Amino acid sequence: MAEKSNGIRFTSLFRPTEVICRTEQTDRDVILLNLLRLLGYQRRLGDVDEAYRAVLNREKEMSTVVAPGIAMPHARLDTIENMVVGIVTSQNGIIYDKNRPDKLIKLIILTLVPKNAPGAYLQAISSLAKICQDPATADIVASLPIQEKVWSFFEQREMVICDHLKASDILKSVKAQLQEHDTLEKGHQ
Repeated sequence: MAEKSNGIRFTSLFRPTEVICRTEQTDRDVILLNLLRLLGYQRRLGDVDEAYRAVLNREKEMSTVVAPGIAMPHARLDTIENMVVGIVTSQNGIIYDKNRPDKLIKLIILTLVPKNAPGAYLQAISSLAKICQDPATADIVASLPIQEKVWSFFEQREMVICDHLKASDILKSVKAQLQEHDTLEKGHQ
């Protein structure tokens, strides 16, 4: 993996051939299965059906929509040794949550991490936090016509996944703040 400063470049985790551009499919589960099949072939994930179940089970626990138009589904797998990323874009939008069909997703960043590296997903989110703050990101990436342009979008932003991660690395992008006498209930609103 390509090293930069004290981490690895985000774009070292996927290749342009692991991007599905402008999918016409609108069903989240079909899209995730197609992406996992692609990654299974390209990265030898092992049992793709097991990886698919792991990703869907994680989605059942909590939706992984991280910003307007952006979802970052993920799973921890025994069958991989390094983090693997796959990307899907959609110009028309993907129905990611059937209970909220009006909230369409245009960019899916699937992250698979080794089971023995539980912090790896948080590191990936930390590196993506800055681009997720820009509400135009999903539309910009979804408009890119070819896989290489999607890869270049992330490459040009020089995102680095740090070797180590502190809570402040993730919380820098959190806008909500609690005061001394606030309760967690108030802070969660």
